Parts: sequence; C-alpha cells; structure tokens
Amino acid sequence: MMPIVFTLSIVFAASAFVYMAYVGGFFIKQQRYEFLTFEKLGMSKATIVVLGFMQTFVIQVFAWVLGIIEAFIFQKFFGMLLLYLMRVKISFTSYLNLDSLLSLLRIAVTSIFVFSIINAIRTYSIVKKNKPNIKKINIWLRIPTGTFGILLFISAVIGTIALFTTVQDTDSGYSNHLIFESMYVAIAYFAGTYLIYFGFLPVLLTVLQKVKRISYSGLNLFSFKYLKSRTMRNTSVLWFVTELSTMALILLTTCYFGYKLIYENYHTEYPFALTANKNTVEDVKNTIDDSKTEISHQYHSRIKITLVSTLDTTRRVLVQRPASFMSYSEYMNLPKKIRKQNPELGPKQFMRIGFGNDETFGFSDRKVEWNVKNATKIVTRKNGSSFPYGGGMFPGSLMVTPDSYYNKLSSASTDTLYGWYFKHGDKLTKKQARSLVKYRNAYVISVNAKSDLNNSTFKISRYNPDNYTNDDYIQAGFVRQESAKRHLHQIVGFFIFMVAIFSIALLIALGSVLTLRILLRDDYEWRQLKTLKKIGVSDQEIRGIIRSENALTFVIPIVFAILQSYAAIAIVNNGYDSIVPEFTLICLSYVVLYSLIGIVTYMISWRSVKRRIS
Repeated sequence: MMPIVFTLSIVFAASAFVYMAYVGGFFIKQQRYEFLTFEKLGMSKATIVVLGFMQTFVIQVFAWVLGIIEAFIFQKFFGMLLLYLMRVKISFTSYLNLDSLLSLLRIAVTSIFVFSIINAIRTYSIVKKNKPNIKKINIWLRIPTGTFGILLFISAVIGTIALFTTVQDTDSGYSNHLIFESMYVAIAYFAGTYLIYFGFLPVLLTVLQKVKRISYSGLNLFSFKYLKSRTMRNTSVLWFVTELSTMALILLTTCYFGYKLIYENYHTEYPFALTANKNTVEDVKNTIDDSKTEISHQYHSRIKITLVSTLDTTRRVLVQRPASFMSYSEYMNLPKKIRKQNPELGPKQFMRIGFGNDETFGFSDRKVEWNVKNATKIVTRKNGSSFPYGGGMFPGSLMVTPDSYYNKLSSASTDTLYGWYFKHGDKLTKKQARSLVKYRNAYVISVNAKSDLNNSTFKISRYNPDNYTNDDYIQAGFVRQESAKRHLHQIVGFFIFMVAIFSIALLIALGSVLTLRILLRDDYEWRQLKTLKKIGVSDQEIRGIIRSENALTFVIPIVFAILQSYAAIAIVNNGYDSIVPEFTLICLSYVVLYSLIGIVTYMISWRSVKRRIS
C-alpha cells in the first residue's frame, strides 16, 4: 500500500504546487496598476519587486501556520473516517511527532521561498513592461492551429488503442518502445486539447458574434465583445481545469468500479455466510448451535462430480479435469440474489460457471465444449461466474444441466452442499472459528488421466500440502464469510478513502480556480463594465453578461472533461459497457458539484459588480 500512498501524495503535491502558483499569479495581476502607480511616484523597480516578494512571503507564512494547525485538528476527523471505512474498531489519537513536524517545516520554508520568488519575477515583469501584454492573434491562424490540435488528439486516441493492444500481446515486460509511445500519447493528449481550446474556442465566439440573433447591432454588441475577450483570456485556465478534471473523473470512476468489482467477486466467492458439504455439515451445525448465531435461511443442493475433457486456452491442448454438475431444478431453488449474477437459464439449457477473466467481469458468450466421461458432449455459450455456495466448494467448474441430463449422468462421486444466512452475521468465537479452519482446504481430487477419457479415474482424499501435484484439485469442506469480510472492508475502505479524498479535493480546488478567475478583474476590465453602464446598458443586461460568463467558464470544462474521460475509459474498457452506470453516476455528481460552485460564484460576482459600477 505504501507505493500507492506515495504515488498519490506525489501527484497531489504536484497538483497543489501548480494550483498555488496559478492562484498566486492572479493576486499579483490584480495589483498591476498599484505597482505602476508606485513606480510613477518615484519608487524604484527593485523596491517594488521586494514588495511583491514580501507580500507573498507574509501571506504564505500565515497560510502555512493556519494549515498546520488545521491539519492537526482535522487529523482526528479524517483518521476516524478512515477507520470507519475500514471497519476497524479502535480509537484514533491525533499524533504529530518531531520528525513529521520538521518535514512539514522544511516543505513550508521551501514552498514559501519558491512562491515568493515566482511572484517577485511576476512583479518585475509588470514594472518592466509598463503595459499589459495583450496578444492579438489572427483568426486565420487559430483555425489551422485548432485543426492541428484535433489531428494531434486523434493520433493520441489511435496511439492509446495501439498501446493497449501492444501491452496485451507483450509477455516480456515493457520495452523502450512502449515507454516512448506512452510519453507521446500523454503529450499528444495535453497539447492537442490545448490547441483545440486555443484555436476553436475564439473562432466559435467570433462566429457567434457575427450571428445577429445572438449578437445583434447596438449596445448588446459591446456586451458580447466584453464577454468574448474575458473568455479568450481564460483559455489557459479552462484547459488546465479540463485536463486535471478529466484525470480526477477517470480516477474516481476507476475507484468506484474497482470497489464494485471487488464486492461482486467477494459475493461470488462467499454467497452464503457459511457453507459446508455432507462430510462437514454436522460439525458446522453443532458449532452454529453452540454459538449465539440466529439462522435466517438455510439451503442445500445435490451435485455430481465426474471428469471432463476441455480445451486449455493457454497451452491449446485438451486437459482432463474434475467438474461438478447441478440439475436445473436444484439451481432454481437457490436464492434469486445468487442466480441473478449469472445469465438467465431455461430448463433445457446448459450453463457453465467457472473461473476466467471473461466471466470475472460479467457474463460471457464464449463457446464452451465439454467432453463428459460416459455422457453426451456438452456445447454451450452460456457462461457465468457466480458459484452457488462459493467457488472454493467446487474442485473445478460447475455445469448446470437439464434435469434429464443430470439424472442420466453416471458419477463416481456425489455431494450435498449446504449454505446458511444469519441474522446480523455469525456469532462464532475465535476458538470456534479456529476449530473449523481445518475444513477450509479439506479435500483434494487427484486425476489419473488416460488417453481415453472414459478410462480415466479420480480419487478424493484428505488434503496434504506435501503431496500436492499439478494434477490435484482442492475442494473446500467449509467456507466462512466473516473472516474474509473483515479483510475486504479494510482493503476497500483504505482505497476508497485515499482515491476519493484526493479526487474530490482536486475537483473542489479546480472549481475554486474558475471562481477566482471570474471574480478577479483588472482595472481595464472594470473600466469596460463601467463604460457599458455609462453608454446605457441596463443592470439586467450586465447581469446577463456575468451570468453568461459564469455559464461558459463552468460548462466548457465540464463538457470537455466528460468527453475526454469517457473516451479514455471506453478505450481502456475495450467495449465493455457495464462501467457506464458508474461513470454516469460520477459525472452527475461532478456536474452537481460544479453547478453549485458556479451558482455561488455567480451570486458573489454579480454582487461585487453591482456594488462597483453603481
């Protein structure tokens, strides 16, 4: 887990550094005309630069002192949240040792000086130029630039597809070719998206300006020009927010999907709270009776075990293995919540339930052919992954067959499996649980394969790890859900906490960047708004400008981030569509979050503008 924590910490620290550097630039730009006024009054450039340095230095010192105090306070809250998600029943004590404090102080001193120097350089560039650096780029240059951005983005998509194909076909690790290809894909995504923003966003606004239904002659034309200039100046910010939002959405979707997948696999392996077979059922029942466990439901099913010959897809050879068979009637008597994780099955159909990558992620229609000992060959395309009574209770795959086929099937071994549901979980003590552990890997089925499947045999014996071979298959005599549930909660809770905290904090920080970009206007932009007011533009129309600016600033990153993240997930997912519900839920939450931030930003922005221009 430590490498994952370290990686997320590095990514978060890098994102925080870029965020702080960006925000610091906003405040320096706000003081542009103040610095120029100081210079006109006779203050030297060096003094103004030192002033910019000291302003940032003092603000950073206060920010770090408050941040360390808040970190110490919130450590208790987030520590308890982490323990709750991991279902660990211990108290969490706030702790900050001398080494941690010294590390924080070293980071604080370094960042304070770095950000102060960056802002000092920005201050020097302001007093050196005296005039704002307004770049006017011809519209005809932006069109080919945007087109090149689209080509670059498409090449990144093609490169991603090729990259995943190469990785799937490569058995000997990562080569230099794959590393360079990955670097190109990452650069092409970032550069392509930026060029699309740089090229086509201004073109789109210019086209809208020419459409009279949107920007008609008269006063509204000036309003639209102001809105256009503000949006064009925010191109870099919009791109920056879009790319990091895309990363956060992908991370959150992957985290949520992984969480669901782990739980699905868990319920597949442990569908009942407790399972046993005919040899262990009495011991398990006695243990349940001796404990304070309340049984809510109990099930049992009869199965047959025989040999089958199947194709080993890895070695492309026929392999003889033990397999279990269950009749359709027995299968349909199982709880519906167990059956719903497998395909729908008719009374005359066969269904294989097995271990395999294609079944792990849902249902599969891969063709399955089984040569069954002394029985008719089975061919089916129905594949499931949810084992009744758990995968450990079966020595191999399970085939659900029509009742008539099951009744005719001759077998050297039969078994009856039992499953229990409990009210509020089982109440087994540690001593009782340890007494049943010996049944966890109770039996081993040894296959004596012959050239003719009908002449092959198998025998069932007690499991001995010293005599275990490749031709042996383990069958559990007892499976308990509670012990696995504890480990599952701890692992899943930890990952949910780490990834969710990182991603949500990143999205909120990016939303605040957009808020700052809207709220912070320089003197030139304030004069534009005051001019609009003087020439007769009503408060309602100016309010419409502020509303449109808010909408564009928040909607553009939302749309592009969702499109990019969906494209990335679709490519990685390789056609699998069950991740769509998770992605949709994450995106809806993202839209709601940014809508709330946008509404609050609009209210603050309009109140500020109204007070300034009145």
